[in-house]
Amino acid sequence: MTQLTRRALFAGALATPLIASAGLAAPTAGGPLQITSDRSTSRFIWEPAKPRGVVLLSTGHGSWPERYDPIAQVLMAAGLAVIAPLHVDSVRHPDREKFDPQAGFIARLADMKAVSGEAAQRWPGQPVAAVGHSFGTLIGLCLGGALAYMAPLRDPSVRAVLGWSSPGKIPGLIAPPAYAGLQVPAMVITGDQDVVPGFVTDWRDHLFPIESSPAGGKYAVTFAGAAHDLVGGQPKPAYDAGLRYSVAFLEAQLFGSAEAKAIIDTAAGPGETWLRR
Repeated sequence: MTQLTRRALFAGALATPLIASAGLAAPTAGGPLQITSDRSTSRFIWEPAKPRGVVLLSTGHGSWPERYDPIAQVLMAAGLAVIAPLHVDSVRHPDREKFDPQAGFIARLADMKAVSGEAAQRWPGQPVAAVGHSFGTLIGLCLGGALAYMAPLRDPSVRAVLGWSSPGKIPGLIAPPAYAGLQVPAMVITGDQDVVPGFVTDWRDHLFPIESSPAGGKYAVTFAGAAHDLVGGQPKPAYDAGLRYSVAFLEAQLFGSAEAKAIIDTAAGPGETWLRR
């Protein structure tokens, strides 16, 4: 694999605080999920009464699944089961200090392979999407075929990728052809203030996966005034719109909803800039 530096790996991949979800059912904390013969991790599941699709959720760097409860609740209300592992870079992972950035990146991919396998057993035959935030978005894009020059990272069960922000253009990891292998539909939700001081200095970098991947089913929406903590609920009008577009995108790509596709194909709300390819 390409050699990574700590600064490179963390570029644009910092987790941000999420709003609390008062009054909502907590996710189910499952038992240990075996990743390799000598490593396991915990994973969390949001499961509707009758799941009709599955989301593999990868969190932002340093974060943990429960912090994404508000978004997972919305997806669950749409009939999607959500499963998210606790990645080794999480501040809540007991072995965090044992993993350098490169090992942590590889571990994330292994985590997602494990939860994908569990999802296939738990919800057989259900359509699958990868959803992420920041660094988690990169992981989702890898499951959709990105970074093929590093290794065959594609998860054939994943039909679509949705990301709130992206890790930007990480030196030493994101080369110009990084997203040439992204063959599945993808959407990135970002804002024109979506920067991480010292790491991502140009919010436009978040559009790179959509701009540089093969055309067809590719979307990005940029909200005026929204920053890297948009996923945490602010500004609320943009956050609410982002949730609507997230559900519409997944409805269109996983279930073939023409009505949902029309929403993301024609949306042009105030303060929104769309890129469609």
